[in-house]
Amino acid sequence: MIRHHSLFISFLRPAIGLVLCACVAGCQPGNSAAAAGAVRIVPQPPGNQAAAPATSLMPDSRFDSGALRPRIPIDPADTLLQVVNMSVDKDAEEEQVIAIKRTDDVESPVRLIVADADPARGAYYYQSWESATNSSDSRAFSLAVRDLLGEHDMQIVASGTNGAGKLTLDVFRRVSSTQGKDPVFKPVCQLVADDISIENTDRPDSYSSDTRPGASFPIVAYLRDPDSQNVMDLVRIRYTWNAGEARYVPSAPEKIPGEKVQQTQLQALYNSTGETAFEQFISGSWVQIPSAPAGKGQPAALSIINFDPLGRKIAIGSGNTQEVYLWRTSLHTLYNTLKVTGENETVLEIHLTRVFVIVVDSMTSLSVTTSGGDTEDQRTLKYERVTDEIRTKLLERSGAQVLLSSLALEGTYKGARGLRIDFTQPALTWATGSGTRAGTYVLFTLGPRTILTARFPAVSGPDDILSWLVDFKEKKDASQVVRSLALSPVVLTINGYVDTNGDTLALEQAVDLKKK
Repeated sequence: MIRHHSLFISFLRPAIGLVLCACVAGCQPGNSAAAAGAVRIVPQPPGNQAAAPATSLMPDSRFDSGALRPRIPIDPADTLLQVVNMSVDKDAEEEQVIAIKRTDDVESPVRLIVADADPARGAYYYQSWESATNSSDSRAFSLAVRDLLGEHDMQIVASGTNGAGKLTLDVFRRVSSTQGKDPVFKPVCQLVADDISIENTDRPDSYSSDTRPGASFPIVAYLRDPDSQNVMDLVRIRYTWNAGEARYVPSAPEKIPGEKVQQTQLQALYNSTGETAFEQFISGSWVQIPSAPAGKGQPAALSIINFDPLGRKIAIGSGNTQEVYLWRTSLHTLYNTLKVTGENETVLEIHLTRVFVIVVDSMTSLSVTTSGGDTEDQRTLKYERVTDEIRTKLLERSGAQVLLSSLALEGTYKGARGLRIDFTQPALTWATGSGTRAGTYVLFTLGPRTILTARFPAVSGPDDILSWLVDFKEKKDASQVVRSLALSPVVLTINGYVDTNGDTLALEQAVDLKKK
C-alpha cells in the first residue's frame, strides 16, 4: 500500500403542551389556521378573460429553461416553489399542482394552486382551486401527489416547516364539487409536530387493477413531552385513515420515555439547539452496516455516505455508482434527528431532490432514511463511522490495492482545440483557449488499469479533483519518439471507478531524436 491511497476514494477521509394540542387536533378539518377560511374555490373564468393554452408553458425569467413551469400565469408578487404534473381528478387532461409563496412576506404561508384544463374552451388552463398550508419556510418545502388512502385516487401531500421550526404536513383529498365540475380538495390531515413520517406499507401487485380499496398509509407524529425536562422523552401520536369520517383520526397520545445516555458527548449533542452541532457530528464518512454477515467473496461494505457540511455536499457511493447532492437545508427535528434536503448536482434543471432523515444512534453509528421528494421510494440503512481500522479493511478488499504506477509522464502533451498539458512531477499545468490551471497529479494502478488523478487548488471552497483512465502508447524509430496519451474521465468509488460524462481527451508528444 502507498500513502496516496486517499486518492482512491475521497469518502475515506478521517471522521472526527400547546404544540401537543395542535397536533392532536390537526387532522380535524377546521381546527388549523390553514383550514379556517384559507381554503377557497376559484371559479372558472368567463370566456372573455385570458387563460394559458394547455399546450404551451408560460415563460418566466425567474426559472431555469429546463425547470418545470406553470401552465397559468403566476402573480409577480409570488415566488414559485414547485410544480407537479399529475392526473388528480381522473379526466383525460393532466392537471398541475403549483406551490407558491409571497416573495416579500417571510411569515406568509405556502399556498397550493391546482391548474385545470377546460377542453370546451380549446384546452386552456385556468386556476380551479387554492389553499394555504401550515408551512411557511420555502427552503424546506416539498410537494407530492400520492395515493395515501388506498382509494385508487391521488392526494396532494405538502410537507415543510413553519416559522417556529416545527415540521408540517398538509394532505388534501379530492371530493365531489357542488358548484360545478371543478375539482375540490379538502384537508384530511394537517399536522404541526417535531417529527412527522408516513408509514408506507406494501400493497399487492393486483392493487393497480383491482377496484376494491387497498391499504391506507398511517401517519405518525412525534413531539417532545411537554411534561418532561428530558429532551429524549417523547409523545407519539399515530393517525389512521377513517373512511366514514373522511379524515385521519389520531390515536391516544403515547408517552415514550427516553433512555439514559452515558456518553457526555452524546448528551451534549442531544441537548443542542440548531443544526450546527449535528452537522459537525455527522461530518465525514460512514460505511453501511450489512444486515447479514458478509459471505465468502462478499464485500464487507455495501455503500459509503459522506457528509461534507463545509462544502455543502452529500455523496453516496454504492457498487459502481456514485450520487452527489448539493446540501440545501438542514433541520434539527427530534433530539437525535437531523432532516437534510439535497438536490442532485447532475440534474439541477429538473430539481431532483432527496430527503435524508439522519438519526444518531450512538457516537459511532447512524440510521439514514432516504426518500425522493415526489416519489414513494424510501429506504433506511444503518452506517458506522469510518475509522482507521475500517479504512484499512476497505483498502484490503480484493481489487482495492492501489500502487504507484511505473509510468512516467514528463514534458508537454498537446491535444485538439489548443489543449496543452505540461507534466513536471508532481506538478502539472493544464492550458486551454479559455485559460490555464496549475495543480498536482499522481499516477497509480487499480487492478490492471492506470489512473491519473489531478488536484487543482480552489480560491474558495474545496479543491477540484479530477480522475481519468490512462491509455498510453509509445512508438519509436530512428528519428523520433511519438507518445500517445488518451484520458477517459472516471469517478472513483469504494469499489474502484465508474465512467462519467465527458469526452475522452487525445494528446500526443513528439520528440525529435535527431536534435538531441
